[in-house]
Amino acid sequence: MDNIALIIFLIAFVVFLFYLFKGIIATVKKQDNKKGLFKRSLVSLAVSLVGLIVFGMTTEPPKETAKEPKQEQQKEKTKEQKSEKSSDEQKSKPAVAQPKEEKKEEKSEPKKEEVKKEEPAKKAEPKKQEKTIDEVVKEIIYDKIGKKSNMGKKRIIELQVNDNAGTPDKTDKIIIAKLYANENLTTNLTRDGILMDSKDLFEEIFKHKEISEAVLMWNLTLVDQYGNESVDTVLKVGLDRATADKINWKNFSYKNFENVAPQYFVHPALLKK
Repeated sequence: MDNIALIIFLIAFVVFLFYLFKGIIATVKKQDNKKGLFKRSLVSLAVSLVGLIVFGMTTEPPKETAKEPKQEQQKEKTKEQKSEKSSDEQKSKPAVAQPKEEKKEEKSEPKKEEVKKEEPAKKAEPKKQEKTIDEVVKEIIYDKIGKKSNMGKKRIIELQVNDNAGTPDKTDKIIIAKLYANENLTTNLTRDGILMDSKDLFEEIFKHKEISEAVLMWNLTLVDQYGNESVDTVLKVGLDRATADKINWKNFSYKNFENVAPQYFVHPALLKK
């Protein structure tokens, strides 16, 4: 069909040219039939246009255009295959990654064992050395009555820790503490304050079983009749283990030291009213 339309187009186009030239010649020569020639040429032109249109409608598309959809289909297939491969690889990756996690867990387990092994070593470290009796007594004094007196004097003048040769236990100790006392408005208040402080110290000191005897020597600055100053012992209280064990410290009155203490001394300066 497309070949026939092409032939018709060619023939009509040739006829159109033929009548067109004859019409032009007729106009030049001024012949009477020139109008008929132009009409024929127009008819042949119309026929050639129709043939051309029919030819264009009936012709098949080139083969190369038919191949292009096939190429696009092949590209789409390759893309789908690649996407399927990538999805398969992603699915297969977790299965491969599991052994790595197991290896990490296996590596972490020895570390835990190493930490457990180190813990007994830490426990096996030697304990800190226990405090000496001297250090213990100092802490008791500082904790109960402070490091300085109310007049700013150093609390501990001298502290002795001696072995008690009078007991069969070689670990028994005798404490002799020379302390600076607090002053008060009157001698009676000063004396009572010293005895109350003595009660607090003895109660804590005799909690330590290795202390078999303790003597507290309280000192103050005294002025003699000539105006000379000197630091002297104004009150002395001493208890042994046997006496201390008999005392109920919660109900004990400090005024009874005079009656129960094996060692008791008061300077006349504290007896003045």
